[in-house]
Amino acid sequence: MNRREAFQRYLPGPFVVTAVLLVLLIVLTPVLTGPPAAGTIFTQATLLVDHTASSNFTTFYLRALGATVRYTHISVWAATGFPWTGGFPSPPLNWSRVTDQSDLVSFQFNSTANPIVLNITMLYASGGGQAYYEGTFAFYVGVPAGSSTLSLLSVTTTSGTSLSSGVNSVPVSDLPQDGEILLANVGSSP
Repeated sequence: MNRREAFQRYLPGPFVVTAVLLVLLIVLTPVLTGPPAAGTIFTQATLLVDHTASSNFTTFYLRALGATVRYTHISVWAATGFPWTGGFPSPPLNWSRVTDQSDLVSFQFNSTANPIVLNITMLYASGGGQAYYEGTFAFYVGVPAGSSTLSLLSVTTTSGTSLSSGVNSVPVSDLPQDGEILLANVGSSP
């Protein structure tokens, strides 16, 4: 048996070709070797809302579906001090800055305001691409008409989010699992 036959016996051609192709795919696929591409499911921005019946705090978490995505910029503005009418409040609203920070993996804050409106912008930029994620949402914790269950009521004016049109109602007992909202991907410019 010569050297070539011994080589082919222990490393057959199809196996070697498959292994080489797999190594090339791993090396050349940016999602596997570097930061995820802007606008992909890995960079999708989410707002997670949590509230318990035993507290007057509502907690808001901003993060990505991907566990290690770092946002270039996160900006959140809040408006409070208006009555809940069962829909999105009418202008004018008095906005105050909650955060305007760069280079964050996530951001979390609590509020005792009820109702509250949030205006959120999150920018992800990497490898020459960028994606903005936005959403404007109104939240109220209360008991909806015809119900006896404490619920988180929400409404948005931003199309492209995961909230359906109209007022959405989630029992507080189902939070945080049912409190995740996908922000709208508005592309490379806000």
